[in-house]
Amino acid sequence: MATRKAVNIINVSSDVGSVYAGKSKAPAAFEAAGLREKLHASGVRLLQQSKSLKSSAGWTSSTREPNGARNEARTVGSCHQVAEMLANELQSCEPSTFQLILSGECLYCPAILSAYWKHVEGTSQRVGILYVDADCDLYTPTEPNASGNIAGMTLTHMTLRDGALDSMKAFSRPDGSGVVDNENIVLFGLNSTSEANKREHMGYLFDNNFRVITSQAIQRAPEERAKEALQWLESRVDQIVVHLDVDVIDPGEFPLCNVPNWTGLSFKNTMSAVKIFLKSEKCVAFSIAEVNPDHDPGLEMTGKLVDEIAAGLSQLS
Repeated sequence: MATRKAVNIINVSSDVGSVYAGKSKAPAAFEAAGLREKLHASGVRLLQQSKSLKSSAGWTSSTREPNGARNEARTVGSCHQVAEMLANELQSCEPSTFQLILSGECLYCPAILSAYWKHVEGTSQRVGILYVDADCDLYTPTEPNASGNIAGMTLTHMTLRDGALDSMKAFSRPDGSGVVDNENIVLFGLNSTSEANKREHMGYLFDNNFRVITSQAIQRAPEERAKEALQWLESRVDQIVVHLDVDVIDPGEFPLCNVPNWTGLSFKNTMSAVKIFLKSEKCVAFSIAEVNPDHDPGLEMTGKLVDEIAAGLSQLS
C-alpha cells in the first residue's frame, strides 16, 4: 500500500493587517480545539513538530502612511518571513509533504505562492490557487475609500497590477511577474452584493477574464460549483494551493471571521466545497485565514472547523 502524504503544520500568529485584534490567537485556538489529535484520529500522517512564526503577532494601532498603506514595513517584513519559512520547509520536508498553513491573514497569499513558484523554478510546472474568499481584495493604497490595510490588497499584490506596492513586488514568480493571472486562480465565494467589492474591482475581473464563482451560486449548488472550479484549474496548473478565508461563511450562522461579510453561504456548503478541493491529487497546501477566536469563547465554532479540516485532510493519498 502506498504511503500517505505527510502533513506539516505552519502556524503564523498574525494581527499585522487586522482591522480588529484577535487573529494572532488562531493557531493556539486550533491547537486547543484538538487539531493535532483529530488529524491523528483521522489517519493523517503528521510530521512530528509544527513550525511557528510569531514575529507578526499582536495588533498595533496604525495611521495611513504617505503612500496610503498601513503598517507597510511590518507587514512586508512578516511576508518575507512566511515566504522564507515555507521555502525552507519545501526544501527540507519529504517531497510530497502537504503544507497546512494557519496563516492568520489573507495578505500572506502572495508570499505563499511566491515560495511555491520559486520551488518549481526550472521545471515546466505551474502553480495555482483556489481563493475561497468573500472579497476580491483588489484595493490599491491610494484609491478613494481604501482603508490602507494591506489585507484588502491581496489580489492586487498577487497579480502585481497597477497600484501594487513596490515593496510587495518581491513576492512574484522567478521572472518577476505576479504569482497569479487569469489562468491560475479561481475566485470562489466572492460576495457580489458586498459594497466592499467595488464596481471598479468587479470590472477589472470581468475585463481581464478572471474565473469567478459567487457565494450565491455556491449556496445553490456547492458540490457542482466546486467540481467545476477544480476541473477548470486542474486543466491549467500542476500544483494547487487552497486558501480559505472564513469570511466566506455567512456570519449569521458562523461568526468566526474577523470582519463579517453577509454572503448567505452556509458553513456546511462551504466545507463541502473545500473538501472536494482537498481531495485533488494536485492540491499541495491548505491556508486558513481570518479566524478570530475572540468571537468563539468556548471554541465551539473552531472545533467544528477543525473537524472539517481533519475530514478533508483524511482524503490525502
